[in-house]
Amino acid sequence: MGTDPALIDKLGALAAHVVEEALASGLSWDQAITAFGIASKAIAAQAATQGVGTLDQCTQHAQERLKVGMEQGPEVLKAWLR
Repeated sequence: MGTDPALIDKLGALAAHVVEEALASGLSWDQAITAFGIASKAIAAQAATQGVGTLDQCTQHAQERLKVGMEQGPEVLKAWLR
């Protein structure tokens, strides 16, 4: 992910927004996580239509990036989840 403060701020802001929407959705946390996976695949499909790679390549990359996201510490969100 790197240490670029602007990127960390953007990621934190988007993640905080997604968390807020998930909490307000009425879904269980388990269902909300499933929705994030569906959204990730949809983003990968859009990337594939833009010529970034095949759908399989983009989906694989999305899965890898989701793992990277799960490895991040809470400092990415701390400024946004107060």
